[in-house]
Amino acid sequence: MRNGFCLWGWFALIALLWADPSVARERFEAAIQNHGGDAYRKLFLNGFKAQHDITREHGGKSESKRVEYRKGNKQRVEIMRGEERFIITFDGNGGWRKDGYLVTGLAQEEIWAQRDSAHGDFVVIPHWLEQATLVGGEDAKMPDGRSAFRIEFQFPLSEEQKKLPTKPTGKAYCYLDEKNQILGIQYELIDYETDEVNQAAEIFHNYREMPTPAGMVRMPLETRYYIGNRHVGTYFLTALDAQSEIADSLFERPPSEAPPIVRETLPTKVPFRMKGFSLYVEVKLNGKGPYWIILDTGAASTWIDAQIAKEAGLEKIPNSDYYGVMVYGAFPSYRARVKSLQIGNAEVRDLTIGVGELQYTPLGDDTLDGKKVIGLLGRETLSAFQMTVNFAERTITLEPPDAELPQGTVIPYEMFGDHILVTMGVGNKNQIRMIVDTGASVNLLPPSYKPDKADGVWMTLEEWTKRLGEIHEDDEYSFMTGDMRVYRLHKMTLGPLLFESVYAFQKLAEGARSDSIIASKTKHGLLGIPVMRHYKITFNYYRQLMVWQPNTEQERTADNAGYGIWWRKQGKDLFVRWVMPLSDADLQGVKKGDKIVLIDGQSPANWTEKQLVDRLSYTKPYRPLKLTVERNGKRLEFELIARNYEL
Repeated sequence: MRNGFCLWGWFALIALLWADPSVARERFEAAIQNHGGDAYRKLFLNGFKAQHDITREHGGKSESKRVEYRKGNKQRVEIMRGEERFIITFDGNGGWRKDGYLVTGLAQEEIWAQRDSAHGDFVVIPHWLEQATLVGGEDAKMPDGRSAFRIEFQFPLSEEQKKLPTKPTGKAYCYLDEKNQILGIQYELIDYETDEVNQAAEIFHNYREMPTPAGMVRMPLETRYYIGNRHVGTYFLTALDAQSEIADSLFERPPSEAPPIVRETLPTKVPFRMKGFSLYVEVKLNGKGPYWIILDTGAASTWIDAQIAKEAGLEKIPNSDYYGVMVYGAFPSYRARVKSLQIGNAEVRDLTIGVGELQYTPLGDDTLDGKKVIGLLGRETLSAFQMTVNFAERTITLEPPDAELPQGTVIPYEMFGDHILVTMGVGNKNQIRMIVDTGASVNLLPPSYKPDKADGVWMTLEEWTKRLGEIHEDDEYSFMTGDMRVYRLHKMTLGPLLFESVYAFQKLAEGARSDSIIASKTKHGLLGIPVMRHYKITFNYYRQLMVWQPNTEQERTADNAGYGIWWRKQGKDLFVRWVMPLSDADLQGVKKGDKIVLIDGQSPANWTEKQLVDRLSYTKPYRPLKLTVERNGKRLEFELIARNYEL
């Protein structure tokens, strides 16, 4: 017992010594002095320009170059891949992204991520003492396996971090060698799109002294970047300019550049086709075509088949290989230049788009009128115009982006990367983030959505599929797999717009299984065609505005509202063949096999097929129906309301 007490006493003493931060603080201060002392501290505050070459980015070969401007919490990063240039800038509060001729703001999630990662940079290390609490230090292994002295810091959690399903610890670490030279840092990296919390590490190698106005600083020439235990990139410092003044204007959002469109042919109206709930338009590439392509506001980039790119003479950009991510997976791709892309009489010139093997995607077998569909018409093409999609007319009107907006309900939105992102209400309590996606044939709720009983009704995917029975069409993309729910939501709102009886699917946040990258990972939902088709919608990427105009009374006759009932005739008798799950008929108790004896008090015995279709299937939204059925010798009456039962 006495020996046990001594052993535990030693453990307590060791823990106490480790918890005492004085040794760790002394070594940390010595490390700062080793790297330039006051000059090192001022480098971050006064500002600098650093240039890097990047290799092994995301586990593959890359010839990327990176130019970074820092001045306090302000940051501007320019990435060059081949001859493509991307810019992202954060001014300490907000940010913007520039890609080609389109300048957009950053969605809130990206701004949070920018703020969180502000301490994850070699030049910021001296200021950790001002931002966090030094906890202590101990001998440990670095992420690359080398031994070092690890100093622990505790950063305060932001309000956004506190709301995450898995809360980060707020811990960050600085690794020193025996001579108190900084070898690396480790911190938490939060992906606010998926709510995932990962460990990121930067390991530094091969230092060189470089001049600043305040003196010399020792900077790492090589930084190896890790996420978890995976080495995802190596940054080589090729130049550092800490002498020139960094202008604040570098961090300000510039005006949008003029899009490369031929204005003389605008406005123009282009027909589109719908197959299922996908929109197809014809395009020409460098004068070749026309080709069918899917119009997709959810596509970050226009992406076409490699065979078509070759046929149209598109020029591949050297060193631009990447993996294009679609809903159902990631596919080898590259970037290519298009001299001319025409949609009817509308023309965009000098575009850069994605190219890949269509056969490896779900679009590989897609055809229209016997012609192969070549890919997706995405953001960089659509954003060149003010675009109005008229679902009743099946037309798209393309105008210059500075054209006058039509009358209607104006909905501001954010750009999340290249996606149109809005906040929607569900019921009276829930707020969810949704991507407005003309390429989505269903509405998809984010995994983070927590249903309230007042919001609507739902069932599991297994129950839903069993109920669909013979009416169910096979899901050729195997999207409907894993832990899913199917909802009928009583109310969804987008600004002042109200949508009723909305069907939507949801991959559950816990244990989500899917072949779909987007469905199982993202916390954003998709607002799809089933809602949009009842409106004329104008998209203006430059103003970051949409205008929604509801279909007219005459146009709504094509909305095809119904009661959730399919029937079959047997002589003069009429029977319920099938009841749509979660429809009014289903919720009130209409059953398969019920004999329909009266429709609004009239016998349907002598009704024609057209009369039945017009009254039961393709009627006006919200039209009431009094249905009388016979079941087991008893008559039952139901009061139903026509809805747009769309998946």
